[in-house]
Amino acid sequence: MTELSEEAGNALRSALSAEHAAVWVYGLASAFVSEPRVRSAIGDAMEQHRRLRDTAERVIREAQQTPPAAQPAYDIGEPVGDQKAAIGLLVKAESDCEIGWRSVLENTSAEEAALRGTALDGLTTAAVRATRWRLTIGTQPAAKPFPGQP
Repeated sequence: MTELSEEAGNALRSALSAEHAAVWVYGLASAFVSEPRVRSAIGDAMEQHRRLRDTAERVIREAQQTPPAAQPAYDIGEPVGDQKAAIGLLVKAESDCEIGWRSVLENTSAEEAALRGTALDGLTTAAVRATRWRLTIGTQPAAKPFPGQP
């Protein structure tokens, strides 16, 4: 059985919720993308988000806790009507994942090395994807300092 402190458990549940939302948002965004290169990047990102989601769920269950369920839909604020708006939404989803995984890093101890490794993977891959999406739609600056800082 995995031990999770209350703080680590709360942070991991938040990161998992962000991963659930990211998987949903990537599915939505894929409907607005026609470029093969961008469609491929969306597929790769969805696979990585599913992997992180599944890992987070497993760790929470191993700690005898209940993981949050995915929602049937998510409030995205503005309507999405084209590829640029869809990619802008992907940047927001990645930013939310950065915040979630950074919180896991901040709320775990050195004894939780495996979970910290997962959190670092989640934070860095989300930051890289957010930067790539910003570059795709021409947003500057493309890279944000201190990823995951709310």
